[in-house]
Amino acid sequence: RTSAPRKSAKPKVPATPLAPANYVSHYAVGDGISHPMFGNGTVTAIDENKLTIEFPESVTKQIIDGYVRRRQL
Repeated sequence: RTSAPRKSAKPKVPATPLAPANYVSHYAVGDGISHPMFGNGTVTAIDENKLTIEFPESVTKQIIDGYVRRRQL
C-alpha cells in the first residue's frame, strides 16, 4: 500500500520579523545609525519596527530596526 507524502502541519514563518502590537522603536527620527552592508545613515521616518534611513549618495532604504546599530559619536 502506498500513501501520499504527508504535508507538514508547521505554520509558515514570515520572511521578516513582525513587530508586536503597539511596538515602539528605540530609535528616533534624526538618529545616526550604522548598517553592516550600507554603512552610516540617518533615520528619516519610523513605522513600527521599520526605519526609513537615508544613506550617503541620497540612497534611502527601509530596514527593520533590529538590523542596525546606533552610531557612536
